[in-house]
Amino acid sequence: MKQKICIVGDGLTGLTAAFILSKLNIKIDLVAPSFQKKPKDKRTTALSRSNYDFLIKFLGNENAKLFWPSNKINLYHETSDENKNFMSFQEEGKNLMYVIENNKLKYLFKKKIKKSKNIKIFKTKIKNIDPNSSTISFEKGKITYDSIFLCMGKGSNIIDNLIGKRYVHNNTKQIAITTTVKHNLQSLNPSQYFFKEGPLAILPISKNYFSLVWSINKNFNLKNINNLIIKKLKMVLGSQKVFSFSAIDFFPISLKFNVSCTKNNILVLGEGSYSIHPIAGQGYNLILRDIKTLNKEIKKFLSIGMQLKDSQIFNNFVSIRKPENFLFGVGIDFINKFFTDNKITTPVKNLILRDINKFKFLKNLSLNLSNKGIFY
Repeated sequence: MKQKICIVGDGLTGLTAAFILSKLNIKIDLVAPSFQKKPKDKRTTALSRSNYDFLIKFLGNENAKLFWPSNKINLYHETSDENKNFMSFQEEGKNLMYVIENNKLKYLFKKKIKKSKNIKIFKTKIKNIDPNSSTISFEKGKITYDSIFLCMGKGSNIIDNLIGKRYVHNNTKQIAITTTVKHNLQSLNPSQYFFKEGPLAILPISKNYFSLVWSINKNFNLKNINNLIIKKLKMVLGSQKVFSFSAIDFFPISLKFNVSCTKNNILVLGEGSYSIHPIAGQGYNLILRDIKTLNKEIKKFLSIGMQLKDSQIFNNFVSIRKPENFLFGVGIDFINKFFTDNKITTPVKNLILRDINKFKFLKNLSLNLSNKGIFY
């Protein structure tokens, strides 16, 4: 008899985990009450090269066209008289990132999941989870599983009740605003601008569209945000260019790590376990590395005929992934603070950034970290 796991949540983490783990010799119940609803996530995801290669093996090369490749990334910081390009990343003949709209990626996963013989979709709500027996009670009946994966996002009462509320937390006092911008530029590279108001990322998603993600203080006056976006874009991309953009969405930002992400045969994946600043676009990349590790560990146990229930899989997973996720979160939070406008530290920051692009080892280190992670 095949071993059975349950994945709770139909966000990007839950859908990814369900589809990738379905390729193993196990049965999967996906609890997804809103599975049939059209995705409404207007955010974008930037994949590193190694994560793209991993994902496309599962999704198929025929879907590569959904991902917009970029072979150069530019970083700028705002000085008193210009936006200075202090670092550029490029590798000869190689793409550095692949950008896709979350809605498209979720839709693709759902289409694949519907065809999977190993996945059963539950469009019902959970009444209770018993961590001692790994049993989930639904509105009609209950089922016992070998493992349960909670992919329910941050702020879930189920996760708080089961795992606890012991967090490492830092309130960034920022929100992220995101929109899709139409432009008439000939070409466009991904760029990160460190403005005085906060870091702004430009991520091309097609020939004439890019995603804009701007992290600003949550107390910022948003009355004229549309005009300010146009002003910033014309300043950095050209005053004669034409821009139009979709309705703006807002998302909270925080650095948050749950001290524990497991209990018995239950594992929390994704934002229910940790959330980091979007400044470096590493959120989904870290989640993909989590799922990659989980896939590898489960595959290893299955290959020697071991049971998933009450095994060392979750302990192995935590020892492999928790240090990197924490270090990435803290490191990215430090970068955000470093670039925050400050009269005392700005002169030092300008001095450090003046010649940093000349240090090839720093650029190579940054590329390797963002591509493969810390412990590759």
